[in-house]
Amino acid sequence: MLALTLAAGASLRAQTILGSTGGYAVMAGSTVTANGVNTFTGDLAAASLAGAGSVSFGSTGASVGPPTAQNQTDFTRAYTGLAAMPGAVDLSGQVLGSGGVVSTLPPGVYKFASTAQLTGTLTLDAQGQSNAVWVFQIGSTLDTAANSKVVFAHLVGDSVTNDGLFWQVGTTTVFGSNTSFEGNLLGGTTLDFGSGATINHGRALTGSGQTITFAGNAIDFGSASSGYSGGLEFAGDGISLAAIPEPSTYGLIAGAIALGIAGVRRRFAAARRPGPS
Repeated sequence: MLALTLAAGASLRAQTILGSTGGYAVMAGSTVTANGVNTFTGDLAAASLAGAGSVSFGSTGASVGPPTAQNQTDFTRAYTGLAAMPGAVDLSGQVLGSGGVVSTLPPGVYKFASTAQLTGTLTLDAQGQSNAVWVFQIGSTLDTAANSKVVFAHLVGDSVTNDGLFWQVGTTTVFGSNTSFEGNLLGGTTLDFGSGATINHGRALTGSGQTITFAGNAIDFGSASSGYSGGLEFAGDGISLAAIPEPSTYGLIAGAIALGIAGVRRRFAAARRPGPS
């Protein structure tokens, strides 16, 4: 029983809320416009391709094709779940990054009622957690200044697989030139990448009818089960999202189950002993 419980914990840690969209580095419900020289590690899904630039793939066997109905369903499920996560810290009106007010953030859920802006370097401090998760709920637009960065501090092993970083954006995202970004960007409408902007570990995803424009960019999703897409799971209702417990929590649960089983066995054995004659 203990082994089974621990195995279940390991399985939960490896899952992603992105479903079938987790295999894409880029997914647009409508058109992807590629200007300049672009490199994607991971598959590309788009209803159509446009632009005078080029797209190359850093991974063997990467595919290009339109998003499926399942892709759209999984995107909407993740997007809606992220937007509805409770307990968010309200950062409305504050600028992220070393050029703003909020330069370092621990794992948590953060909300912007309308626009979120990144200027300079934003440090996401995992604080040594094994399932560190950051969720940004942005009501309208996400804008980054040129040369902005998202970096991590105090990560532990397998963080690209087990940790989660999600940006849920209500409408438009605009990346300034040479922005160095991290995590999974789920856009409500258009995504516009400035020249040289990159997503180092993560994805650029939009839903039905939405577009993405590139201008000489690179995106690396890591693999279908990584790219900072972990750390969250759907609750029993299949809609609500919650953080996956730390591995140490699974150990405590497994220990409690093991103790419970031992107690039941002792009571059963005692009940079977013959009484005094």
